[in-house]
Amino acid sequence: MPPKAIGPYRVLETLGSGGAGTVYRALDRRSNDEVALKLLSTGGPSLDDRAARRLAREFETLADLAHPNVVKVFEAGVHAGQPYLAMELIEGLTLRHYLDVSFNDLHTPTPSSRFPLTIRRTADDDFGSVDSPDEEEDDEVEDDGTFGLNAFAEEAPSEDLASFHGAGDDSDSDGMRVVDPRRAAPRAPPPASRPATPKLADLNRPERMGKLKDAMLQVCEALAYIHGHGLVHRDLKPSNIMVDDDRQVRLMDFGLAKFLADDAGITADGKLVGTYRYMAPEQILGEPLDGRSDLYSLGVILYELMSGRPPFDAKTPHELWRQVLETEPPPLLALNLHGDPQLARVAHRLIRKEPDDRFQTAEEVYEALSE
Repeated sequence: MPPKAIGPYRVLETLGSGGAGTVYRALDRRSNDEVALKLLSTGGPSLDDRAARRLAREFETLADLAHPNVVKVFEAGVHAGQPYLAMELIEGLTLRHYLDVSFNDLHTPTPSSRFPLTIRRTADDDFGSVDSPDEEEDDEVEDDGTFGLNAFAEEAPSEDLASFHGAGDDSDSDGMRVVDPRRAAPRAPPPASRPATPKLADLNRPERMGKLKDAMLQVCEALAYIHGHGLVHRDLKPSNIMVDDDRQVRLMDFGLAKFLADDAGITADGKLVGTYRYMAPEQILGEPLDGRSDLYSLGVILYELMSGRPPFDAKTPHELWRQVLETEPPPLLALNLHGDPQLARVAHRLIRKEPDDRFQTAEEVYEALSE
C-alpha cells in the first residue's frame, strides 16, 4: 500500500516503482497542483536522519534550475528516512514511442525550425528527476528487411545482469516499471490493432525524419543547459526523453544516478551506473565523465533511431563492453541505404571511442544537426 501522504503531498496513485524508488502522482496540498513525487529507495534500511537530510539538501539546490527542455524539480524532503523529490508531472510519450511509425500520427505537421541555440553557463550540481514511462514491446528482427523500432527497445537495469537480454522488458535503468503509459495523447493503439512491422523505408519518411531532427535539436538544448551548469546526465536513453502533446521534449532523470552512486549508504560498492547499451567507453572503464559521455549516448540513440538497431549488440554485458571498447560499429548507411547522410555522419562522430574525437559540446552537435 502506498503512503497516504509524503510531506505536504497527498499521494493519488502509483506511477511506477523500481530499484531507485517509487514514483507517485501526488497533489500538493498547498497549491492544489499535481506533481510527480519520487520517493528514493535506500537499497536497504532507511538512511539515518542526517544522511537523508544531506541528500535532500543536495537535491534542493536543483530547484533553481529552469529550462523548457528539462523537467522541473520543485523541492526535496525526507519521509521516514527516505529522501523524496517533487517534480513537474509530464504527460506524454517516450522518444521511442513518439517516433514509432506504427502510431499513425506522422501525418501531423512537422515542428517549425528551432531558433539559434544560446546557453548561459554557470556552475552547479547534478539534477535528478522522475523516471519516465516505457511500454512493453517485442524484440525481433525479421530476415525480409523489415523490423520494428522495438528491436532496440530493451533497456535493462544496469544492476540486473539476468535481465540484460530479456525481450519486452518495460523497465528503465533503475528497473522502474511504469503503470499505463498510454494515458497521454497521442495514444498508441492496443497491441492487437498494431500494423505489421514497418519496412525500413518507413523510418526515412520525411515527416518522421522531421520529428527526429527536431527532437534531437531539443535534446541538444537540454544537454547544453545542464552541461553549462557543470552537470552530466550519465544515463541518457530514449526512455529518459519525454515528448508532450505539444511536441516539447523534456530531459528526465539526469543526475539522479550520480547522486545515488556517490552515496555509499545507497548504492553498493562497484555497481555501474547507467544503462549498458548507452554507456560511453570511459563510463565502462570507470573513468571521470564529462558532457562528452552524454554526447556518446546521444549518438547511440541517433544511430538506433535511424537504423533500427544499436551500434553494438551482444548477449552479455561483458561481450557488449568488449565491442564498445574494441570494435567499430557497422556503417549506419550500410544498414539504411537511404538514411540522411548528415545525420549519419553526426551519429558516427558522436560514438567515437575517444572523447577528444567526438563533438566537444552539445552546441556543436546542434550546429551540425542544423546544417
